[in-house]
Amino acid sequence: MNEINQPIQNQNKPLNTTLLIILSLFSMVAQLPFLFLPARRWDWIEAWVYLIFFYIYMLAQILILNKKNPQVLRNRINAKKSGMTKAEGADKWILPLVSIVFLAVFLIPGFDEGNGWSEVPFQVEVIGFVILGISFYILYRSMLDNAFASKVLDIRKESGHKIIDTGSYAVVRHPMYTGFFLMGFGLTLALGSWYGLIPAGLFLVILAIRIHFEEEMLIEGLEGYEEYQKKVKYKLFPKIY
Repeated sequence: MNEINQPIQNQNKPLNTTLLIILSLFSMVAQLPFLFLPARRWDWIEAWVYLIFFYIYMLAQILILNKKNPQVLRNRINAKKSGMTKAEGADKWILPLVSIVFLAVFLIPGFDEGNGWSEVPFQVEVIGFVILGISFYILYRSMLDNAFASKVLDIRKESGHKIIDTGSYAVVRHPMYTGFFLMGFGLTLALGSWYGLIPAGLFLVILAIRIHFEEEMLIEGLEGYEEYQKKVKYKLFPKIY
């Protein structure tokens, strides 16, 4: 019993705050070339507003999570360190697709801005930022509710992996995916690009495919998941899907 509890206790220990502040800043700065290089300009107001918005959200989220649920931060950091090496089965080809399509959600609005393809009304851009704010909250809540959230498809029974059916997981079965899709959809509108909706829509299709394989894995490896499916009927959007 002690051997099982010890790693869980270590995972619940908060991470270094300075490290988290640096990670938040890096997460914002890393997006700069994918936005401004395709746009060929640095005075793109919508992009700067988004980046400031993102940094405030990112910093607030990880500081709160570090206090309330540091285990999920450790899981996410460890998954990024391992990269694709831990990916198995369908994840070996789905994860690269997810990365490519989500990257296109940033690149295409940049090219759109640089070439003047779209004319998006200011009101629509505001709606995009509102959707972004909703997506950020959903992502925060899903990670707060589920310490087992990870980048790769896996079941970590040695860490006490169990079904989470409360909070956001009582509404839909994959709220983190809901948040990521809304982020991509809101971002492309906030940045003023109609063409960015193409990769955003494709991103939703890929997420649906990944959910299929993820649920097969969870039914096989996590006791009670089929009962959870019956209790929470929708995967991403209540009353829709």
